[in-house]
Amino acid sequence: MDFLIDSWDFSTSPATACASPTTHQPNCWFHFQRDAEGLSGWLTQAGIPEPLIDAVLEEDTRPRFQRLPDGFILLLRGVNLASGEQPEDMLSLRLLYYKGALYTFRKRPFNAIAHLRDQLKHQSGPDSLHDFIVSLIEQINLKVEDVVSDAEDAIEKIEGQGFDDTASLQVQLTSLHRRLLRLNRFIRPQLAALEKLTTEAERIMPGELHQWLINERDTTQRLFEQIDLMLEQIWMQREQIQQAIAEKMNRNTYWLSVIAGVFLPLSFLTGVFGINIGGMPGVESEDAFLIFCVALVVIAVVEFLLLRRLRFW
Repeated sequence: MDFLIDSWDFSTSPATACASPTTHQPNCWFHFQRDAEGLSGWLTQAGIPEPLIDAVLEEDTRPRFQRLPDGFILLLRGVNLASGEQPEDMLSLRLLYYKGALYTFRKRPFNAIAHLRDQLKHQSGPDSLHDFIVSLIEQINLKVEDVVSDAEDAIEKIEGQGFDDTASLQVQLTSLHRRLLRLNRFIRPQLAALEKLTTEAERIMPGELHQWLINERDTTQRLFEQIDLMLEQIWMQREQIQQAIAEKMNRNTYWLSVIAGVFLPLSFLTGVFGINIGGMPGVESEDAFLIFCVALVVIAVVEFLLLRRLRFW
């Protein structure tokens, strides 16, 4: 069975690996490669209704929770920590808890699942299927928290750079904004799914595990609020950059206006005395050019002092 990645029996503590997993065993966890051939037929033989098979094997899903007469479906998303991948391109993990057995489905390697499998191999993992579900949600939150913390550090670094290179800041903020929007796209519905799971789990989970599940739901709530806050920070940072650009442009425009005001009379005089026609004063005098230059300097100094007295800067 190429589609079966792993299976564990939680009937005993610690859990033991299933040597020859059958089509259905209560208190067992089956982990599947979602896109492998033969999986649909195996699930059908296990007695799982076709609509549930379609729900866990469909290509594109968003996080959600669906209560069933004999269990529930929980669709989750976790950050993609594979080498060369973008963490915000979140991976899909589907959980089907049906008639006392847990089935999970993934298309690409899932770090949270890998961590729990490693714990089970060392006999330090969850003691029951309910404990496994809570531990899985905890691991997903831990991985998301690492990515969110990195984004928060990046925002703080950008805020400390000043506004000398606004083009570079805009590129960095755009990249961060895109990453956070992708995270927010799945964290928001994931929070709603976990809230429904928490309500449903109250009747099927022991009190202590249910409290741990509530804690993980609160962690997801905190991560969602943290992402929302960082999106607001990015918008504020962009507004500050736009304000800094506007102030810089206004300052440059102001100085250009001052310079134009100083040179306008001078340009007028040079234009007038540049007319090459008869009757121009000073044409026959050798000192005319020097006198004219001195007059231009005097006029420029007078304009400078006048603008300064009028508090133009």
